[in-house]
Amino acid sequence: MILDIILIIIGMLLLIKGADYLIEGSVGFSRKIGVSELFTGLTLVAFGTSAPELFVSISAALNGSAGIALGNVIGSNITNIALILGLSLMIKKSSIPKSTLAYEIPFVILISLTLLFMLLDGNSSLSNFDGFILLTYLIIFIAYMYNMAKNDKTIQEQLLEEIHEVKTDETSWNKIVFLVLLGIVMLAIGGEITVRGASDFAKILGLTETLIGVTIIAIGTSLPELVTSIIAAKKGINDILIGNLIGSNAFNILVVLGITASIHPVIPDRSVIFDAYYMVGVVFLTEIFLFKKREAGFWKGLILLLSYIFYILINIKLG
Repeated sequence: MILDIILIIIGMLLLIKGADYLIEGSVGFSRKIGVSELFTGLTLVAFGTSAPELFVSISAALNGSAGIALGNVIGSNITNIALILGLSLMIKKSSIPKSTLAYEIPFVILISLTLLFMLLDGNSSLSNFDGFILLTYLIIFIAYMYNMAKNDKTIQEQLLEEIHEVKTDETSWNKIVFLVLLGIVMLAIGGEITVRGASDFAKILGLTETLIGVTIIAIGTSLPELVTSIIAAKKGINDILIGNLIGSNAFNILVVLGITASIHPVIPDRSVIFDAYYMVGVVFLTEIFLFKKREAGFWKGLILLLSYIFYILINIKLG
């Protein structure tokens, strides 16, 4: 039991540090090619902070621990919005980009509902076909991101021409590639170690793997989002803050579950229908909170945080 806890801790540390290297390399890449902070948050940073979920979920599915794979994604998405966004808003009041409310959050609501319907239709499981559908949604998301990047590039070039400046980044391409590759390797090893430790730990305590997935593993793999968002909130970088969380939720569903279910059907050891409903609910709540004034502060953040505590308590009861 002590060995399992040690493995989980080591795995989590590798996941956090690996994600940190991947994010650093990704941000360096985005600065090289010149795109906005919102685009960086929605894509590169979101993918970097979602990488732990990806490696944990694929490893779990291949090792027959589907409860960890599915619970990890749904639990992480709830953690991102209810816990991390809640804490970030409590730290500092934030304004939200108009495009995020008009396009990105509604898109996350759409894919969250799609996942919910898939689970309802498949008795809380995901088939290979479901995985392919999620990957199809990913193509739409990538097309939207490509459009955003193209517009960012055009606007930046126009601004640079007007002020006669050339924007450069001091980070070398060799360092960027090295950081990205090192991050991926650490994430792969960390994901494998974390899943093994968590699976054995669950069996010893007589807990379901799904419960471990939506709580311990979900919080652990969401630590990169937590650190990134709190730093962004303190610095007032709202685009990175909301882009990271919304982008991570999209990547978790489309990339993590899309790839995982395509490789191997995901059949958890207990129903996750309640969790899926809750995931949709917190995203809807966020859209409602931000819709009118496009900003939120301490009290709205507190409501989100309390909703997370309620979710954890209900899950402990469900087992």
